[in-house]
Amino acid sequence: MLDPLFSQAVIVLEKLESKGHQAFFVGGAVRDYLLKKPIKDIDIATSATPTEVQAIFPKVIPVGIEHGTVIVRLKKQSFEVTTFRTEGNYSDFRHPDQVQFVNRIGEDLSRRDFTINAIAMDKSGDLYDPFHGQLDIKKQLISTVGNAHDRFHEDPLRMMRALRFVSQLSFKLESDTLDAIKEKIRWIEEVAIERLAIEFEKTLAGQGISDAIALWSTVQIWDKLPVFNRDSMLIRSMETLQTPLPELYEVFAFLKMQQTHVSVKDLVRGWKQSNQTFLMADKLVSVLQLYKQEGLHNWLLYQLPETLYEAFIRLTRILYQVEFKMTDLIVAVNRLPIKSRKDVQVSGNALIALYPNREKGDWIARYLNEIEKAIVVGDLINKEIEIKEWVITCHPPKKN
Repeated sequence: MLDPLFSQAVIVLEKLESKGHQAFFVGGAVRDYLLKKPIKDIDIATSATPTEVQAIFPKVIPVGIEHGTVIVRLKKQSFEVTTFRTEGNYSDFRHPDQVQFVNRIGEDLSRRDFTINAIAMDKSGDLYDPFHGQLDIKKQLISTVGNAHDRFHEDPLRMMRALRFVSQLSFKLESDTLDAIKEKIRWIEEVAIERLAIEFEKTLAGQGISDAIALWSTVQIWDKLPVFNRDSMLIRSMETLQTPLPELYEVFAFLKMQQTHVSVKDLVRGWKQSNQTFLMADKLVSVLQLYKQEGLHNWLLYQLPETLYEAFIRLTRILYQVEFKMTDLIVAVNRLPIKSRKDVQVSGNALIALYPNREKGDWIARYLNEIEKAIVVGDLINKEIEIKEWVITCHPPKKN
């Protein structure tokens, strides 16, 4: 009996079969099902052409129709449906020069990257496994489908994917696959940085991170990766990492805390990441530096966004061998006298009224910052009269 998560996708297979086409579950969903891991996206391979798929389903998004791929929308779910195909040469190291649709699932599976991803499953749960992916799952091996050099020439990113699966699945690299990566690692330089970044992030999120990083050094991939290729100190820091870090901004914060000479902005730019990644990494660094200087205190907690609680806990564990519990962190935050600037009982206009003879300027924001921090750390009660008296005491009006 199939996993319940496949039940909705079975409808897609049945509709395709009802029109005389073959259809199978393929790729990571089948692999994870066999590994008894959570299933996320379900991909489907079929003998139907994209045009035929579009004729069968009312809602189809032609995302990669030239390569035979469309997305079928069914009951608010998306399923990637790709026509069985074979591929020609890869002169650009990524896209096949030509794609030919075929009628047999075996030909389609022969173009895939690793044996564990080259297993097809029908709607009844029966498996078609021409490249012995189940055996490699049992042996916990990452092995290419066919000749490793050919698979990596088609798309050099597959070398990083192999290392990523070592981390994600805690598998080992099959010897010929490992030898091919060592020999052809220079091809990584042909891959767009944005694609490298996705695999980099997924690798560092895996439980087998230390094994994967050791392999990165073994195959000498570091000098092909942005920023690391010009800073050996960063490589040394990465080689000490044994705890998964699921987001790139956490990795960048970790590196900054380990190697103060590095710039977070340079890391973000080098890996072509978003401004949001920079802001998250920069904020993490600021609170980690506060913790290093003064420990866990109100001002740190006040500045720590809820979205970074888990990252802060992970990084303090790695950097300082301190174990914070999420519940304790939340309790401490809830005890803060205010949660944001909006809670302060005095506004900028109230400050202006206190100093009627003073021109408006950046002093207003500065005073508000002082008030905010004094309330948070417990030096000032958040009441209007108390705040005004405190401000006048700290900043007496100038006499005319």
